[in-house]
Amino acid sequence: MRSADLNDTAAGDRYEGWRRALRVALNQEWPQLARLRRRWRRLDSRPIPPRAAGPAPAVVATVAADGGENRLILDPMRIQVVRVADSEGVVYFEECIPHSLEAPDVLRFFFQSNARVQRLVAYLDLTWKDLLPQNEYQTAHLLAMLREFLEWAAILRLACGRGPRLILRDGLLRSVLLPTPVFEAFRRRLEEAVRKNRHRLAGVAKRSSVIGYLSMAFALEESFPKSEPRYARIPPDVERAAGPAAYRWGAERAMGELYAARLDVGAESPILPVDIAAVCAAEAPAILRQLADDARGSFPRRGYPMALMLAHERACLSRIETEALQAIFLEEMARLDEDATAAARDALIEGREFWEEAGE
Repeated sequence: MRSADLNDTAAGDRYEGWRRALRVALNQEWPQLARLRRRWRRLDSRPIPPRAAGPAPAVVATVAADGGENRLILDPMRIQVVRVADSEGVVYFEECIPHSLEAPDVLRFFFQSNARVQRLVAYLDLTWKDLLPQNEYQTAHLLAMLREFLEWAAILRLACGRGPRLILRDGLLRSVLLPTPVFEAFRRRLEEAVRKNRHRLAGVAKRSSVIGYLSMAFALEESFPKSEPRYARIPPDVERAAGPAAYRWGAERAMGELYAARLDVGAESPILPVDIAAVCAAEAPAILRQLADDARGSFPRRGYPMALMLAHERACLSRIETEALQAIFLEEMARLDEDATAAARDALIEGREFWEEAGE
């Protein structure tokens, strides 16, 4: 028998082996989908109700620039630039954070160099040491934690202002990055401020493992037809089953109730995860109506709140701003070493940029 025939036979045997193995595994897993469908059938979704009479609170959203991943780089020097802004154009923080320090030193530098952060930490009844990472994951994502800390600070500042408003977070109302005492302090102060000033508080994410877990059941049960905005409350037991073990939120790690919602009509409008703060859970249908109104006809991302897209535009650093930061960076370098600065300027002229954006 020729070598090619032997290879074909071996490949066929392998494919048949895969088929048998997959059939056995699928027979074990298939009941999971059936159980989930039965569970979801008892819950199902509801149309987002029409707007109530009278004016609705204004919608304002906060975003931190580019996930905190904008960096000035001239190896071995790396500086992260974080800006937090809202959809109305208010900039709350613009910070430059060095990469090279160890976690305690980064936090000490960040705390001691920023009087507003010192006042915030005192207002939360914390010390800078409460910001220290509590596990390896938080240590590895320290700069992302600081970005998130500033984002929550902006939300708290909005909540302390006169209401009523619908305050939106870019992401769900939960965190694995903030140390537990810090998250609990934010939750306590936010709940106080939302009650006092009659605000509404919600978070909208672009994706979620829970929505992915339920997507097959949604499709088979036709829970979210593309012809109308709809929503459904995700029960905590379904959320726990769907989430990866490291992200199964305990009560201390979330301040909202999770919903799935299609906020606009059309095939391009996704089903989004939405957290509504427990403190205003009774207003969930009205909040979802506001989100649907804000997302109607949105562009370029269909079915996504315009307030969040506007906040992202305000928070992102423009090309002119990045060039200005590079120029200031070189001017400050010149104070320390003119020869190194001259070499850096030559590299810039040759086409190398010191600015790195998310994903590059």
